[in-house]
Amino acid sequence: MLIERRRMIMKVLVSALFAVAVVIPSALADKQEDAYAGVERWSEAFNSGDVEQIVRMYTNDALVLGTLSPGMTSKPDDLRAYFKAAAAAKLQVKLGDHSAVALAEDAVAITGFYDFSRPAADGQPVFVRARFSFVMVKKDGIWKIAHQHSSVRPKSPQ
Repeated sequence: MLIERRRMIMKVLVSALFAVAVVIPSALADKQEDAYAGVERWSEAFNSGDVEQIVRMYTNDALVLGTLSPGMTSKPDDLRAYFKAAAAAKLQVKLGDHSAVALAEDAVAITGFYDFSRPAADGQPVFVRARFSFVMVKKDGIWKIAHQHSSVRPKSPQ
């Protein structure tokens, strides 16, 4: 009787572990994809040049280290000024490879690469290859940017 009880407990534990191994990674993957969709919306807003839409993508207390900014931006008005200059320069962004990790139920860190481009005086585009980190947080059901770090991507050593 004791052996049968132990076998039953083991079966229940193995079943529970299997369920956790299958269900949790799927839920985390969905969360990461949802958060990355927020980055994709940011990209669309950036490319549209709609500064107010871009600023709405950030939390009110977001911390931003912009690719071309010498300092840290931490207020909506500072973000507005930063992205107004980007829009005036007709900057565009193209997202590249990325990876994401869930930090909490409502927070995801995403790192990856993107390329910026803008028209030059001679009409030829100028490209800047960059890398990014975003911390996305879910507030009132919407994924927003709480932190962004962007820097020029170093050239590979020869």
